[in-house]
Amino acid sequence: MTISTMDEVRGATALPGSGLRFAKSAAYGLLPVVAILIFWEITTRLEIFPPIIFPPISAVASSLYDMTVSGTLLVDVAGTFRRLTISVVFGSVIGVGLGAAMGYFGVVEKIVAPSLSFLLSIPGTAFFPLTMMWFGLNETAILVILVYEVVLTTALSTWSGVKMIDPTILNAGRSLGASGFSLFYRVLVPAALPSIITGFRLAFARAWRILIVAEMLVSLGNGLGYRLYWAREMFLSSQLYAGLFVVGLVGLLIERAFLRPLEVMTVQRWGTLRELD
Repeated sequence: MTISTMDEVRGATALPGSGLRFAKSAAYGLLPVVAILIFWEITTRLEIFPPIIFPPISAVASSLYDMTVSGTLLVDVAGTFRRLTISVVFGSVIGVGLGAAMGYFGVVEKIVAPSLSFLLSIPGTAFFPLTMMWFGLNETAILVILVYEVVLTTALSTWSGVKMIDPTILNAGRSLGASGFSLFYRVLVPAALPSIITGFRLAFARAWRILIVAEMLVSLGNGLGYRLYWAREMFLSSQLYAGLFVVGLVGLLIERAFLRPLEVMTVQRWGTLRELD
């Protein structure tokens, strides 16, 4: 049997296994959702709580459908996603560079580490009154806080990852001719990539939560957080629950469609992270 034939057989046998693992994982993930929906339906039918506070699933689904058909949902999701993308991209570039410099250069670490530890103890939401006073009730005030959070999170993870690199890896890179910036992006960053990817995921999670809260505080006219605040002001409980569902769903889709594939293409592909069964 030739090598190409063996590869084809191996690929053919791997497909059913991967599909079975996906189905098994999806089933496990759907179990709590189904349980919550059943409990929800039973509770609303027994009228334990007033419908205005705890609406039936059909009312929530109807509100979600109306928001989708009217285009409101698309505008809100697009606005929130745009703010998240801008903040994560800019914050990650700054944070990774700062964290790598802290881990590699002792002088930078001594200068920046105390300030980083101090700023990490202050929640990003605590700066909202300050940014609102500086920039007003606008999108800039939100983006500044989000970039701040992403920079701190990615810098801390990258710093830790670089500090944990085995010195023999750096010495091997130097012996192969890598030096200066070449050593930085060819050896240092790839070796610290598991920690950097973890920093990306943590930064996304923190930025996503803060963004939703920020959109509630700053009336921008669009955004998922703004829609939740507006539904609460109008006492539209079914739309409020629908908005919460969309917030969770969009966050999950971003994590599965971007962050998880990024992890698979990098650290898991290179064998530095075990694939979950």
